[in-house]
Amino acid sequence: MARLALLLLVLLSTTGCSDTAFDPFDNDQRYFTIYGFLDQLEVNHSVRVIAVTRNAENILTPTEDNRIDARVFSTDLTTGDVREWTHDFQRLEDGTYGHVFRSRFIVQPGRRYRLEVVRQDEKMAWAETQVPTIPDAALVQRNEPVFNADSTQANMRLTIPRIASPWDINAIYLMHNQNNGSRPGGGALQAYMLVPYGRSGSRMPDGSWEVVFDLTKDTREIRQRVADFRAAGAYDNTPETATAMGIQVRILDQWWDPPEGNFDPEVLAQPGTMSNVVQGYGLWGSIGIYRQEWAVPRELARALGYEW
Repeated sequence: MARLALLLLVLLSTTGCSDTAFDPFDNDQRYFTIYGFLDQLEVNHSVRVIAVTRNAENILTPTEDNRIDARVFSTDLTTGDVREWTHDFQRLEDGTYGHVFRSRFIVQPGRRYRLEVVRQDEKMAWAETQVPTIPDAALVQRNEPVFNADSTQANMRLTIPRIASPWDINAIYLMHNQNNGSRPGGGALQAYMLVPYGRSGSRMPDGSWEVVFDLTKDTREIRQRVADFRAAGAYDNTPETATAMGIQVRILDQWWDPPEGNFDPEVLAQPGTMSNVVQGYGLWGSIGIYRQEWAVPRELARALGYEW
């Protein structure tokens, strides 16, 4: 998520600042700049709101005199549930403060949400986002592992259908050892371990996303983690193995998908490149999650170097 946070900072430091220079009385009917997103993995959500005024926002002290003429509401368009977000001053990297609104709730996959930022005179800016999800998850294709000629390298190719925009891909491994917890010298190992792949892979002509997992490299990394846990006394020396594996993908909604899949800050910082705010500027999106697991055959586990 660090890259996504960096992207938000880039957008805020360029597009956001220029937006605040617009005159709200130029009949353009733009009232607020909005930046934020809903995250299916989180229950605490925030959005930054900047009033579109003649002068750029520059709050040096978080006092009532600097409060913004704005109330923020979100609506679950499936249930009609409306909630008002709470205002807060947040200290920014340059030492000034920004207006941040926060709310706490569970984000549901596939649902559409609407965010409204309203002034006292009822003029408003708004945006909508649909939390991305992958339909027909059973259609995810995974090829059999492919070993090189000397069997020292194994890869697995996976294809995810109709994904809007993958952001953070992880390989999942469920690790066990032979200790059921009754033996001395450490406990039983039963843990999920994730190996990050970032936004690796590529979009295919049919709209799917293809990624290749390096099973050999993943095994080395995971076994090193287990060794570190052993050294700390968490697990004993009974052999470990991967009993299941899978894929976890953070999914960005359509508004986050950059032009031609290119996360180039110089391109994305141009006003209007990524924006879905009506009567305002900025971007309010959402991040979903997809996860699927499957059993690891004993033959594959042994081929990767596990002892049982």
